Amino acid sequence: MLLAEEYFASENPAFVETIRNANQPKALAAFADRWKKDPRPWAREQLLVYLAQPLNCPGHQPIIKHLFKYAEETGDHEVMVAFLVAFDRLVRREIRTKHRWDFRSRTSYEEEKLVTPRNVIQPDLVRSSDTARLFKYRTRYYLRRRAWRYFRRLGHREPTKYIPALINALERYKDVDLQKGENILDSWSLLHACFAESDALEFGATHIQLKEGRTLGELTPAPAFPDAWKKSESAPMILALAVRAQSRLVRLWAMQLFQREHSTYAVSLSDILALLEHEEADVQQFGAKLLESSSVLATLPISSWLKLLQTKNEEALQLICEAFAKHVSADRLELLQCVELASVRPVPVARLGQKYLQSRTISSPAERDQISALVNAKCSAISGELTAWALKFLGTKENYSCDQVIRFFDSNQDKSRAAAWTWLLADTSPGLSDATLWSRLAETPHDDLRLRVIDYLQRQTKLPGADANQLENIWRSVLLGVHRGGRQKAKAVRQISQAIVENPERVETLLPVLAVAVRSVRGPESRAGLAAVVNLTEARPQLAEAVRRHLPEMKFAEVAA
Repeated sequence: MLLAEEYFASENPAFVETIRNANQPKALAAFADRWKKDPRPWAREQLLVYLAQPLNCPGHQPIIKHLFKYAEETGDHEVMVAFLVAFDRLVRREIRTKHRWDFRSRTSYEEEKLVTPRNVIQPDLVRSSDTARLFKYRTRYYLRRRAWRYFRRLGHREPTKYIPALINALERYKDVDLQKGENILDSWSLLHACFAESDALEFGATHIQLKEGRTLGELTPAPAFPDAWKKSESAPMILALAVRAQSRLVRLWAMQLFQREHSTYAVSLSDILALLEHEEADVQQFGAKLLESSSVLATLPISSWLKLLQTKNEEALQLICEAFAKHVSADRLELLQCVELASVRPVPVARLGQKYLQSRTISSPAERDQISALVNAKCSAISGELTAWALKFLGTKENYSCDQVIRFFDSNQDKSRAAAWTWLLADTSPGLSDATLWSRLAETPHDDLRLRVIDYLQRQTKLPGADANQLENIWRSVLLGVHRGGRQKAKAVRQISQAIVENPERVETLLPVLAVAVRSVRGPESRAGLAAVVNLTEARPQLAEAVRRHLPEMKFAEVAA
């Protein structure tokens, strides 16, 4: 206790933790009288931190009672809010199964009931068993009723102060406090504040029960003092509650109440953005619906629209894209903005950008340079379509530039690379005879492009601009590919064999590559390699010695004609 008092005087951050470990009721009562009157902002801040902790410290009844009575007497709404939420957490009943016996029918049956657990602090933590329980349940029920009575009276006397105070309280409830249905029924002040007029609840002297045949899912906003919640000045506070509430129950209650009582309220763009940027999907969808019916959309600047399109929730994003297409014409967007929209990952936004791009005509070098950035498109669903569209302007004979086109072959999206390859093999493609382009393609790190190059070599004698070393790298990469290659591996084997036959000087560099196929554990590849070696030695008998050196495991036998 002495250490706690020292920490309190010196404003040490360890004060709350230390005072919670003290368990001398008389000393705590005397300390509470000093604490409640301390004018320092730090002392008040520590009081709120203390009340945010579970009220489960042995011997702390006096400190809680002294602080509570003082806050009630002085009309300290903020501290009373903290007490209201803390007292709602004091009662937590449990569902237990009771076995019953029907004497008339002489049969047994099971019945589920909400019962109050003992909830006793270990007696060895305090001096006597009389203080083992922080509060008796009868006291807990009384504290809950008294805390709510304070705000009920506030609602009658000063409705303008009641709503902000209750909003402050509702923000403090957390999902962990309301994770079970019985926890919700035990939150006395919460249910009175939000569902006092509900016909599904039955309010008793100590407990709240569901009426026969009703469920918690039927609860709709029916707050105490409904006229105060309907006032226009309450609308922004309810909207802020939907954003700041830490409990899903409170968020849903706030959104439903706002839609019912303030459907005509003009929501500002900043409020809509706060909803759309919320981490919970239901809040984002609520913000999207408000945006859809907002009257400010027609005059919204492009910068605000682009910020709205950064929403993460897909359903909300779809609604925003529909509103964007409805209220924003293509001439309001710059070409670079269209490219940026089309390049993002979310499908609705990318298709929106694609739509605006397709309405543009690309004519100047600067515009062609801007659309070449579509190589960075992240949406795999339309990346191929965007590549095909861009190459209609970048891949013509008049505008062709290898540096711009090759970027699409290096794209991280396989559909973009496939679309670029389709453009390359077209009869009118200027890249088909570009030695520089083919030379750079021969160095591609992408397996799918290597396989397409192998297929192309089946129809051509050589690649324009690709030298022997580059082809050797392609063949080696295809043959060493563990998961890719299939039929293309056999094609590569045949191409290597033919290259050695046509140019025997390359045997020392190409034969080790061919040996990879011969030694493959896969039957088709191994057989293709053996066939290639046999064809090679038949066509060039003088290379048999090189074959024996690189493939010593092979045995050659002379066969009579």
